[in-house]
Amino acid sequence: MANPLPQPQGFQMPFGQQAKPASTASSEVIEHVSNLASRVRLVEERIDTLREHIEIIDDSLVEKHKAVISELREVENSVRSARGDIEELKSLVERLAKRLEELASREEVKILERYVSMWQPMNFVTRTEVAAVVKSVLSEAGVKIKDERK
Repeated sequence: MANPLPQPQGFQMPFGQQAKPASTASSEVIEHVSNLASRVRLVEERIDTLREHIEIIDDSLVEKHKAVISELREVENSVRSARGDIEELKSLVERLAKRLEELASREEVKILERYVSMWQPMNFVTRTEVAAVVKSVLSEAGVKIKDERK
């Protein structure tokens, strides 16, 4: 039987194979094409699945990005608020420090204590008390007192 497939001159079948008849060769070609088509379909399905996964991941990343940006804005607002509070506290501390400088020191208070204990102000008499004592003494002595308020 003659070789059904024409071979170019100088062409030899690899590994010592012999040329096959045309019906066998065409069935093998059909089988290879069918096999390749199914592989291509599998690859296309995998690509479609990967695209869907990429879209899901992309959507998720967009949502996460929005959430992170929102949180960053909240943190920035909190930091601004904290800075304002810190400034208020600094101002308050400065005012307190100035007032504390104006207060008397311990030594000054001790000196005042010594003076107070020396003077004994609790033993002092007020004007109204003196006036009342004078009136009572004069009235006991029988002296009439003229009221100055009239």
